Amino acid sequence: MAVMVALSVGLMAVMAYSVMYEQEDELADQLLSIEMHRLLERLDAGDLTASANAIDLGRGVRAWVGDAARRGAKPDVLRGLPLGGPYEFETDQMQVHALVTDSGHGRILVTFDATANEQRVSRFGGILLLLWTVCAAAGLFLARLVGRAVVEPIRTVTERIANWDPESGVGGLTIQLGADEPGRLLEAFNRMQDRVDRSMARQREFSSNLSHEVRTPLAALRTDIEMMLLDSDAVTRSRNRGERMLATVDEITATIASTRALSEWQTPSRRQRMALAELVEGVLEGLQARADQAGLSMVNRIAPAQRVLVDRYALLIVLRNLIGNAIEHAAPANLTIGFADGELSITDDGPGIDAQALPFVFDRYHRGRYSDEAPADDNSEPRGLGLAIARRICKQQGWLINLESDIEGPLRGTRFSIRFDENST
Repeated sequence: MAVMVALSVGLMAVMAYSVMYEQEDELADQLLSIEMHRLLERLDAGDLTASANAIDLGRGVRAWVGDAARRGAKPDVLRGLPLGGPYEFETDQMQVHALVTDSGHGRILVTFDATANEQRVSRFGGILLLLWTVCAAAGLFLARLVGRAVVEPIRTVTERIANWDPESGVGGLTIQLGADEPGRLLEAFNRMQDRVDRSMARQREFSSNLSHEVRTPLAALRTDIEMMLLDSDAVTRSRNRGERMLATVDEITATIASTRALSEWQTPSRRQRMALAELVEGVLEGLQARADQAGLSMVNRIAPAQRVLVDRYALLIVLRNLIGNAIEHAAPANLTIGFADGELSITDDGPGIDAQALPFVFDRYHRGRYSDEAPADDNSEPRGLGLAIARRICKQQGWLINLESDIEGPLRGTRFSIRFDENST
């Protein structure tokens, strides 16, 4: 910006000086021509007569007539000039313009001392130079101000990125200082991207290690339960408990696998077509003890022939969170699970949710409360985590989850609905 201002102002100054210089020469030549005509008129009229000395016509104009034009003109360079002109000479720190012509009175030489005019042109050039210097300095100052205002956000973002260290939380990144702010910002982004990639890689490694460590004892536990069920001497009651334990182990293993995929935000690729009623029945059996204790009656009204193409583990997590939420908040009440037109519904006739809390129910750690609950204790567990997980899984799977609730009237209660994508039904 400063260079552009300096070049543009400098170009204008040079053009102005050139025009002024040319105009000065043209004005001097026009003056000579006018004075020559006036001199001829005065000589013809007899107002002036030729002499051996110069005739002073005023305003720096002098004339020599006849032999004086050839022998007495000063400075010496003017003597013997051929006819024509105008001529321009610079002698003895003087700028002289001359015009030579012949007439009935002999040769006539008219000169004009343009030294004062040239000095004015020089002063004009000095003023232009001073103005150019001022404009260049002002342009540089303004350019620095504008540049600072433009790159300050880039510098701020660079410093914040450099000071943010996801690995240790202190120290920040080491960014090479320089005048290239975009380059520094790009370097900071590259450094931060490398660290985030390493952090994500360690997180995936930790998840894999944890999954392996948890699955190993679960596999051993499942083997022991299977061996116990194979014992013909086991009583029926113990066998039923063992079957429930076996189902719980399988559910924990599936939950770990689904949670791992969820934490890595992977696109589901383990979809399979299954009986929806059977899957829901399995979830209800696992939560039956909690539901009986809370006073929640659960009914599965999904047709046995209804099949859907979904990720079984993902749908299990969503159902467990939604039904568990009903056990915790809606009981004592009746819970009905149905499926129609590609939409899975979970409806209870409990107290419902306040209308003001509905927009925030799916927020992570939302501490809202149902219409029949007392204010939450500050030391109580944060609410809303299960619903936040359910919404995240639905978003990952491409399902649309919706919530409707009312605390009064015949529609009193809460209804969660999950609409699967077109390829699932």
